[in-house]
Amino acid sequence: MPLPQTASHSNPEYTLTRLLADAIDQRKLPVGACDILNYCQHLNNSKQQQFVIHTEAGDFFLKMQPASELASDQFAAEVSGLLEIARTQAIRTAAPYATGEVDGRSYILLSHLPLAVHGDWQQAGVELATLHANLSDQGYGYGKTTYCGPTPLNNSWRENWSDFFVEQRLEPLVRELASQGDVFTSADRVLHACSKALKDHQPDASLLHGDLWSGNIGFIPDSRGSLPVIYDPACYYGDAEADLAMTELFGRFPDAFYKGYQSVRKIEEEYEERRGIYQLFHLLNHAVLFGGHYVTQSRDLMRRL
Repeated sequence: MPLPQTASHSNPEYTLTRLLADAIDQRKLPVGACDILNYCQHLNNSKQQQFVIHTEAGDFFLKMQPASELASDQFAAEVSGLLEIARTQAIRTAAPYATGEVDGRSYILLSHLPLAVHGDWQQAGVELATLHANLSDQGYGYGKTTYCGPTPLNNSWRENWSDFFVEQRLEPLVRELASQGDVFTSADRVLHACSKALKDHQPDASLLHGDLWSGNIGFIPDSRGSLPVIYDPACYYGDAEADLAMTELFGRFPDAFYKGYQSVRKIEEEYEERRGIYQLFHLLNHAVLFGGHYVTQSRDLMRRL
């Protein structure tokens, strides 16, 4: 269908209609999706805008940002991760409908899920453990670059877990921070210590969410209770403990979550020795993206490793 041309460019509804029409032209949405009933904005900053859109054809969640090759690649990676998670049927996630570029904006259009912050945390643990039972036979990595926030992840396949995590997760962030002027004098020692600690650890290459903090999990209320759902993935195949470590970094998930997880998949005692290594990746990434106290937190954790 032709993109609508009659509304003002300063009107958000005009922009939303243009993007929905593009998805319709791709045959990803029915024509009724262009008939907007109402919408509300959830995020508005220079990097990204987010909207919930209610239409005659259903409800959608839209993210858009200034068009660029990076933005398009990020949204393509998000689609890949969501589809990889959905393929397992282990845990619910948002359905990706379309991506595209219109009027200088890159976008991704997803199913809208009316989420609650809390629900059946024990079932969430069960379902994450079920997700982690999906393994790769290619080693550690993923078939394409994925993103933790805007940070690209080197997912080249490796056979050795220690090499993968130290060289393709920790080292790039240490180098990026040094280029920004935040030099960690203990970096070489810490990277060596991490490599040594993981040397004999060759876990299953599990499908990981990759960025599993409390902001990327929610619950869909229904007649049976409140069903867990995860979204905004940074998928790759690696140590399941890396996902668990993230759940404990920025506000630990409720105890029921870990009880549910262990009812399906044992958490090894040695996990506590490796947890800080996996959390260091996320602290370093936050230090790259936001600086400030995350740099201090990274230094503090590095002193303890």
